[in-house]
Amino acid sequence: MKRKKRSSSKYAPRNEASHPKPKARERLFDEAIREAARHKWIESEKAGRDLGENAIREWHRNYWRFWCRERWVEHLRGDRFWIELDQNDYGILCRDFQDNMELAEKILEKIRTGGENLDIIQWAAEENYDHNAVIQVLETLDINARRLAPPDEYYIDDSQREEEPRRDRVSKVLVVDDDKGTCDLLQQVFENEGFKCTTLGTAEEAIELIHRQRFDCYLIDIMLPGKHGAEVAWYLRRRGVDVPVIAISALLDRWSEADLYDCGFTAILPKPFDLRSLRALAAEIIERKKK
Repeated sequence: MKRKKRSSSKYAPRNEASHPKPKARERLFDEAIREAARHKWIESEKAGRDLGENAIREWHRNYWRFWCRERWVEHLRGDRFWIELDQNDYGILCRDFQDNMELAEKILEKIRTGGENLDIIQWAAEENYDHNAVIQVLETLDINARRLAPPDEYYIDDSQREEEPRRDRVSKVLVVDDDKGTCDLLQQVFENEGFKCTTLGTAEEAIELIHRQRFDCYLIDIMLPGKHGAEVAWYLRRRGVDVPVIAISALLDRWSEADLYDCGFTAILPKPFDLRSLRALAAEIIERKKK
C-alpha cells in the first residue's frame, strides 16, 4: 500500500536540552586499529599462519568504508561519540529531526545498509515521500562529506598527491563512463582541443581520484557499475566544486532534470554526442580559466 504524499518537512529548532551528552568521546582510528587486528587474527587462524600487514591492508581495502558508515550512523543516533566524525551532529536524530523522525530514521537505515543519495531519492519517490523533505534530510546528513580516508600507510602516500593547480597549466577533464567507446571518443575530442583527458570506468574510482586531483570539467555517465554516477556529482557539489559537472547518458529520460541538478550536475549532455557541442564546451572551459 502506497503512503500518502507528505507535506514539506518542518524541523524543530535546535534545542540544546535535547542534545544527548556522550558517555565517552572515542577515537575512530584507535577502534579501527583494534578492528583490523581482530580481522588479522581471524584470517591468520583460517590460513594457519601469521598474515601480518597484508591482512591489515586487506581490512582497510575491503571493509574500511562500510565500517566507517556504521560508526557514522552510531554517531548520528547518539549511540557512540566518534571524535573524527563529529561536525556538531552527535545525536542529530533527536536534535534536529523531532518533527520528521520517521523519515530521517528510514533514510538513516538506508545509509547504514549501503544506500547512496540517488538510491534514497529513487526509493523515496517510489514510496511517495516529499521530494524536498528527502533532499533536506540528505543535505543535512551529507553522506559524501563523511568519507574518511584510512591512514595514509593503508591508502596513498602523500608524495602521490597533486599540488594545487596553476592557472597556466593544461586544462584537465575527467570522463567517468564504463563504455570504452565513449571514453575513447571524448578523450580524442578533448585532447584535440588541447586538454589532458583522464578516463575512468566507475564512480568509486572517480571519488578516489578526486581526493588527489582537481579537474576543470567532469563528464559523468549515470548508469555506472556499483555506485550511480550521480554520487560523484553529489560528492563534488558538497566539496564546493564550481566547474562544469555534466551528466552524460543515453538513458537520461529515466531521471528528471530536477533530480540530476539536485544531485549536483550543472548541465546535461545526452548520447549520442554532438561534436559541435563538445567543442563549444571545451572552448567554454578554457574561457572560464581566463577569468
